[in-house]
Amino acid sequence: MLSATLVTHHLKPKVYVGCMKSGPVLYQKGVKYHEPEHWKFGEIGNKYFRHATGQLYAISKDLAEYIYVNQEILHMYVNEDVSLGAWFIGLKVENIDDMSMCCGTEDCQRKLKEGDVCVASFDWKCSGICKSVDRMKDVHIRGGEGSAAM
Repeated sequence: MLSATLVTHHLKPKVYVGCMKSGPVLYQKGVKYHEPEHWKFGEIGNKYFRHATGQLYAISKDLAEYIYVNQEILHMYVNEDVSLGAWFIGLKVENIDDMSMCCGTEDCQRKLKEGDVCVASFDWKCSGICKSVDRMKDVHIRGGEGSAAM
């Protein structure tokens, strides 16, 4: 499913594909995903700009080359997905919000029954696949790929 999704965008020169979000900037010390540079995003309570959630996203070759060439001057935030979104915010980039890249495990099972397969499945309460090594085979089977995908 991932390869089928990517092939639909492979001829686009500046494309950023993922499950786009705009969540709160976490300014409190000690919380998961705390942003030490929260002040750069304005007042407390502000949200991040739209960017693809960190579990899975794809960028075109042109954007990958842009990052490579400019890596010494691109600022890294504490969360890599925020960094990537920041690097593209001022560029002419086609942002594609692909909700099939951010299905919850239950969503994925429901969509599979409807014939609409997810590109990725995540257990959001642990920001990804909980116990991924232990559950990988089950995730592939429940996601419709079968045990042969392993």
